Amino acid sequence: MARLIFHSSESFPVCVILSLLLSFSASGSSSNAALFIFGDSTVDPGNNNYIKTTSENQANYKPYGQNGFFDKPTGRFSDGRVIVDFIAEYAKLPLIPPFSDPAADCSNGVNFASGGAGVLSETHQGLVIDLPRQLENFELVQKSLVEKLGEANASELTSEAVYFISIGSNDYMGGYLGNPKMQEDYNPETYVGMVIGNLTQAIQVLYEKGGRKFAFLSLSPLGCLPALRALNPDKANEGGCFEAASALALAHNNALTAVLTGLEHILKGFKYCNSNFYSWLDDRITHPAMY
Repeated sequence: MARLIFHSSESFPVCVILSLLLSFSASGSSSNAALFIFGDSTVDPGNNNYIKTTSENQANYKPYGQNGFFDKPTGRFSDGRVIVDFIAEYAKLPLIPPFSDPAADCSNGVNFASGGAGVLSETHQGLVIDLPRQLENFELVQKSLVEKLGEANASELTSEAVYFISIGSNDYMGGYLGNPKMQEDYNPETYVGMVIGNLTQAIQVLYEKGGRKFAFLSLSPLGCLPALRALNPDKANEGGCFEAASALALAHNNALTAVLTGLEHILKGFKYCNSNFYSWLDDRITHPAMY
């Protein structure tokens, strides 16, 4: 499972902040703005607390959440907040609540992310809220916003909102490298194409439902994560990192970059920023003393 543990000192993508500011300036104030979040453990605020899953897919127990910001572990795979919590704070928004929380106030957006989730429904199937189900949950939120705000105001909110997407790691870690059947059925290039194709479809669905401003957190050098280092068949020659896994992440990132460039020309009003999480983390691994 791709559990990238964020610590409170982690920086967040400047391009996302710019997207948020552009969005909020258009609507006049942050009180009219919203942030809708889709993804995996990198941005899960506790949705997995509400589903039947395994303990490794949850983070509502120690040592999670012990930096003092929250009074107890919340389900975030972090010592405190995750990246979207910092973005919301910078944008003068409240913490964006998990969709699964019955008391969630959707006025400023909702977080649909689920630790362990993938773009593909087959990834950790039955144990997570995969991206297709996250899109279905967004439809439910849209309907509730229409009931609460009226159709015109709800439409304005969703069209001015920022849609933050951070997902894909689990498709390659557990869904492919951890699944011999998938490796037998698909070569790496074909599998990456399948993941990117489904992610592209999800972006188009959100666009059709009114989304115009998108932000993406790219995949990290997956082979350098502890779980993949442990699987590395050639630790001595590869410095501990499983280069085949990192190569999948790079291929995914390059393909997504090409897709987003194309969508910008095809979809009217489509705006996006695409962070380079791969380089951020790789630089910290290579030059830890700088951080």
